Order: sequence, then C-alpha cells, then structure tokens
Amino acid sequence: MDRRRFLKFAAGGAAGATLAASVPYLEPMLRKPQLKTERREVPTTCEMCVNKCSIIAVVEDGVIHKLNPNPESPRSRGMVCARGNAGLQQVYDPARLKRPLLRAGARGEGKWKPVSWDEAFDFAAEKLKAVKEKCGPQGTLWSSTESFQETFFKSLGLALGSPNVERHPTLCLASVNLAYSLTFGTVPSFDLLNARYIIMSGANRLESFIMPDTVDLVGSTTERKARLIYLDPRFTVTAAKADEWYPIRPHTDLAFILAMLNVIVGENRYDKEFVATYCSGFDKLAEHVKTYTPEWAETETEIPAKDIIRIAREFADAAPRALYYAGRRSSWYRDDFPMRRAQAILNAVIGNWDRQGGMVPNAKIALGEYMFLPWDDPTAPRVDEMDKNFPLAAKGDGAYLKMRENILEGKPYPVKAWMIHKQDPMNALPEQAKTLRMIEQMDFIGVIDVQMSDMAWYADVVFPESTYLERQDPVEVLAGILPVVVYRQAVIPPLHDTKPTLEIVQGLAKRLGLSQYFDYTIDQWIDAQVKELPLDTPLEYLKHHGVYASPDGPKYGTTLKPDHRFVTQSGKIDLYSDRLREAGYDALPVYQTPMQPPAGRFRLILGRKAYFTQANTTNNPWLNTFAPENVLWIHPASARSVGVEDGDRVEVRSSVGSITVKARVTQEIRPDCVFTMHGYGKRSKWQSRVAGAGASDAEIIETAWDQVSGGGAFHETFVKVRKV
Repeated sequence: MDRRRFLKFAAGGAAGATLAASVPYLEPMLRKPQLKTERREVPTTCEMCVNKCSIIAVVEDGVIHKLNPNPESPRSRGMVCARGNAGLQQVYDPARLKRPLLRAGARGEGKWKPVSWDEAFDFAAEKLKAVKEKCGPQGTLWSSTESFQETFFKSLGLALGSPNVERHPTLCLASVNLAYSLTFGTVPSFDLLNARYIIMSGANRLESFIMPDTVDLVGSTTERKARLIYLDPRFTVTAAKADEWYPIRPHTDLAFILAMLNVIVGENRYDKEFVATYCSGFDKLAEHVKTYTPEWAETETEIPAKDIIRIAREFADAAPRALYYAGRRSSWYRDDFPMRRAQAILNAVIGNWDRQGGMVPNAKIALGEYMFLPWDDPTAPRVDEMDKNFPLAAKGDGAYLKMRENILEGKPYPVKAWMIHKQDPMNALPEQAKTLRMIEQMDFIGVIDVQMSDMAWYADVVFPESTYLERQDPVEVLAGILPVVVYRQAVIPPLHDTKPTLEIVQGLAKRLGLSQYFDYTIDQWIDAQVKELPLDTPLEYLKHHGVYASPDGPKYGTTLKPDHRFVTQSGKIDLYSDRLREAGYDALPVYQTPMQPPAGRFRLILGRKAYFTQANTTNNPWLNTFAPENVLWIHPASARSVGVEDGDRVEVRSSVGSITVKARVTQEIRPDCVFTMHGYGKRSKWQSRVAGAGASDAEIIETAWDQVSGGGAFHETFVKVRKV
C-alpha cells in the first residue's frame, strides 16, 4: 500500500475496498464484524538488514498490524527505520516463497513444480551425495550471508567435509576488518555520540544505516555540535549535513590521510605519551610520512593543501574526542587495505584509543554454548587458496571473487554443487556473466531463502525459509560500546509450508548420514545459550523484553594499562607491522597514484539508500514505492559532452557488459564519475516490481579485489555513456 492509498484509507471513503485491494491479507479481517479484537505485543528482533534492531510486533487476531521500536534497546535507541516498518510485508507479500519448489524447465526459465519437503530433501541429498562421490566433499560450495541461523547452514557444509564456506564480509567488510585487526588486534567501535571532530570517507551513514552509529552521528552533530568533515565524490545526504564536504577525487583518500599524518607528526601534534606507551614502530612511521606533504596531496585529491593542514590541526587539537570513521562497506578499490590501515594509524597517533569520543574496543556479554558432537575438520584445501593468495585474511570468510575465478578454471579441483543460504550472488558479485557461467558448470544448485531471488531463480531446488516474524532463532550478542543480547521469537505461526533453517539443515543432514551432528532442537540450543546470563529466569526475561543490556554503562580505558598486551605481533598497537612485512606486504601504507578514467569514460561508483538492503528489499511492496527504479547520476558538463539530457535513457557500457537506465543530470556528483543504485534489473519474474525495472549494476562491474584482504573492489570500473 503506497502513501496515497494509505491516506485515502485513513480519511474514510471506500476504505475497506481500498485497503483490501492494496493489502490482500487484511481482506478477511475487514469483512468480519468489528468485534473486540485479541491484541498482543510481541518483542522480537528485526532482520530487514544487518542492524538487528529490537522491535515490538503488534498482532491483532493473528495478523501483524504494526512493527514498533523497542525502547529498551540501547543499540537501536528506540528507533525503527522504513525497512523495519516494512518488514511485515515480507510475511504478507504474495510473491514470497510458500512451499518447496523443484525446477521444471531450464535454469532461469522460471518453471517450477511444488513438491513436499521430503521430495525436496531427497532430491537435494541425492545430488549432493553424487557430487561428493565424484569430486569429494570439497566439490561442494556453501555460500551464506549474515543471519542468526547461518551457523547451522555453515555447519552442514563443514560436517559434510567441505572447506568451501564463502561469507558476505569478503564483499563488504574484509579490508576494514583486516586493517584494524592487524593494527589493534581487534575491530573497535566508534564513539560517535561523544566525539567532537569526525572525518568520514564515503561512509554515507545517513543513507546507509548502521546502528547505533547513524543515530549517534545525528546526536553528536546536532545536539553536541561535533564537527563533521565528509569526503565523497557524490553529494549524499550525509554530505548535506556535514560542516564541510569535499568531492575528493576517487581512489585518493589514502593520500589525504597520509598528508594529515605528515602534518600531525611533523608538527609534533600527536599524543606523545600514548604513542610511547602503547604503540610500536612510530619512528619508522615518522620517516615514512615525510614525503607525503599536503601540497603533494592536493595534486592527488584536489583538496586544497591549506584545508588539509587546517583539518589535520583541528583533528589533533580535538583529540582524544576525534576520530576518522572506518565505515562498513569497504569494497572500493584494489588498495583498500592500505587506506584502512592509514585510518587506523591516524586514529592511534592522536591517542583516541579506548577513550570517550574515540575508538573503543567492543564489550561483549558471555553466552553459553550447546555441546554438540564435533565433526572432523575438512582435509582438502580451500578452492580459493586463501593460504597462498591472502595469507592474512579471514579463512572462515574466504575470498568470493578469487573463488569464482578458480571454479571457472577448474582449479585446484572441480566444484560441482552450490548451496546458498539467503544470499544472491547473481547481484552481489560483479560481472554477472561470470556468475552465470559458474552456474552453468554446476551439477546442482540449492537455495534457502524467503523470496525468489535471482539466485533462487537459477536453482534446481528452492527451500522456503520461514520469515523472521514466523520463527524462533538462536540468541545473539551484539558487541559494541554498549553490548546487548537480542532475542527473536515467532510473532505468528508460519502462514505457509515453510521451515526455519535449522529444520532444513536437519532434513538434509538426515539423508546425508549426518544427523548425529544436528541432534538438538532450537529450544535446547537457546537454553544452553542463556544459562550464562546474570538473570534469574533469562529466557522468560528475553521473551518479555526482547533484549538484555548489561546494567553497566560504557567502559573506557580498560586496555589503557602499561602491562596490557594487544593481540598483535608486538603486543602493542602496530603502527609499523612486521607481520605484514613478513607476509610480503608493505609494513606501512604506501600510496600509488590511481589510474583515472580515459577521455570519454567515467568511473562507476555505487551506494545505498536507507530504504534498501543491498538487492534484498527493492521488491518490498512498501519500500519500492520510494524508488521504483534506479537511475544514472551524471554531472551536467559530462552529460553535455555525450549529448544527454535529464530523463534520457542511456546505455552504460563497460568492458564486461552494458545496461540501459534513465539519466539524472545533477551537480551532486563529480564530472569524472557516474553513480547508480544497487538492487534493480532483476531476472526473477517473481520479483515483479524490479524485474526489468532499472538495471543491475552487477552486469557491468568488472572483477577486481583488494590485494591483501581479498575483498571485492567495486569502484574500479570505467564506463562509456551514450543516449539511446
């Protein structure tokens, strides 16, 4: 139901007919006499994005009417966004998956046969066993994204004997996680609420929500008057709210940071006591940054040297309540890792570690564990050859793009079965044509999801998962400055013939001879988890409140003790990293001037809107009304150079493909860049609102990855634009 229809309903008139036509699941209720209703408020946890905000579902006569924020959560701060409000549409959308399906035609043809769960399990298990017999267990690939039941899916692949588990951080967080871990021994949180000076490179926090950072950024800049410096080739909502916005030349953020270090170190503005006590390698850093002057950085970044000098001085003067924010999606360029390392080093030298308004090591709350029967570790090497290609990166997450390259080449061994849990590699991976070729090579593809994603559209069997409002999940700890335990309980019973992931895994495990590793219920799993909580009746508490937060407030300075040992090679904060040097990488961040678009081409950059989670929610009936298709942002001077006017349809072509979208001619982007939003141009006809609406950026993004972390590099593509 769009906003106008909603207002029409609220104002009266043909209310019943209008609402029933817009929201079919309410029709039976509207036909009933208006008697006293049974009303319940059920605390649970949102799953519309990675934030896991605490919500309260309002249920009347078995129908979810509203999803409200849970004011008890210090993480979501009593807020729920548009996606959270629209979550009930995941339950009631007629296009959702309702029963197991077997492919009845060619892959991608869209012909499906509804089957029983036994038929779906039998079919998938036979295919997996056939691949295991032919190729070994390493011939199966298990791709997953973040969810509370992801652990069960990953465990099934490992129990089968496959080392090939590929997770979403390799397309998102990999370079940030590795850079900060190698510097501090952990990935900290950023105390935006108490900061007084904030610098952000492309972290569009007011359109790409991360809680509590998004809410805290608003609080720090509006209520507490923190200064916000924002660097981005595009004028985003965050740029509009910043004190200063610099349309930095893409791929040059590292030059800006190194020049800041040049000023802060050269002018002795760093925290001398902190560096001497807690850091290693400062002398080498000081020598290293001497050549990276603000005047040099001006030629690289197009930010005036005088502004770089002033910002560096203001940043140091505001310490320790100053921070260079890391951001979340760091899949930009081939050298993302050194840029993130430079951020970490800059934060360290001003002494903002473990201090209010700076970076804070994450606090946690201990949970118990269910003691299940362990399986033998896989014996085969990973197909993405992490030890050889990315020796310092997270082995459990893998390197998605290198994995695809190796599978296409059939090395180091063939992979012929692909299981996917709630992920859409068709849109998540660049160069969609390569993903299609990988699909063609598979003997079997199975997908677990709540909707017919593009990946499900090409599957052999689709297992429908119950939505997050219809199932009970394991308890989860959200670490941070204020850690919380969140609980997801079923708000209503499943409306259709769907199952939670654990039951899907158990159904497959039974047929694969692996039941002994999954011989427990979700209740037993949760009971073991909550026993460690300092509550008399922890599960009853969570059912009633939905969230548990430690009664202690934020703790600062817990690591600021001379005898504290950081989880790094030196035991201190590694400004200079021997571990990097020993692995064959630069021990300090080294800048390489990036290639710029040749004449007649533009760098393609990507981004998000607050309504959408990657390619996951663009088909949501409510959210889609805000942006029914994506467009191409292009600067007026660039548009004139290619004969394009606002609203024209344009072809955008790279070396790997082309798409057609409408042009949005705007001064809100640099002339050497174009921008489009992710998540459109779906192939799945069941996602009718975005099937063929706009275009998929995955069709034109070229394959590239960060050289140290293996994370995707999605801003390395140059495109041509022409009117069609």
